[in-house]
Amino acid sequence: MRIILVHGYKGGPALNFFPWLAAALMDKGFEVLVPELPDPANPDRDVWTKSLIEAAGVLTDEDIIVGHSLGGAAALRFLEAAEARTTPHACVLISTPWMIKDDRFRGFFLTELDHDVLMWRASKFVVVHAKNDPIIPFTHAERYAEVFHAKLIAPEEGGHFDGAEYPVILDSILEIAGEPIEFAPGMSLTDEFADLIK
Repeated sequence: MRIILVHGYKGGPALNFFPWLAAALMDKGFEVLVPELPDPANPDRDVWTKSLIEAAGVLTDEDIIVGHSLGGAAALRFLEAAEARTTPHACVLISTPWMIKDDRFRGFFLTELDHDVLMWRASKFVVVHAKNDPIIPFTHAERYAEVFHAKLIAPEEGGHFDGAEYPVILDSILEIAGEPIEFAPGMSLTDEFADLIK
């Protein structure tokens, strides 16, 4: 299984928890891809999306995409645009903003994501967001969890997860990686119309 890690604003493969997480996942036998996105201090949605597509190639049901902070928004744009042979296994959003009105990040949120379509672009979604995040309010995580029918992992502490090591992130990825692949995305959702069909 391949894990694609997407860093955020002013981030990179050698910063924050990415070196530790990549090493920990490789130790568990995963293939890990951590693309270095262009000009992270001046992120451009289209440039980042193109860079991720070039780095990752065609997605399959053996892929898990993990994005941190603005990298979560980039991961969703990537998931929306990428070619896929089969539905990726999962998408994990860590401390991801629902919306940022700052002009520097406007491109990521200028056009609305079609959440009804995007939720079928991965078999499962997981949202990891600390309740004490001082940068992105916890309500952003709750919104993602609602629209993607995602599992919400909400530790009391962790801040914006911009430190060196977070076992909760590793454990969340390992748990979702260990779950069976759903060949019909969304099949685990409750069928609200089951009682109406005889």
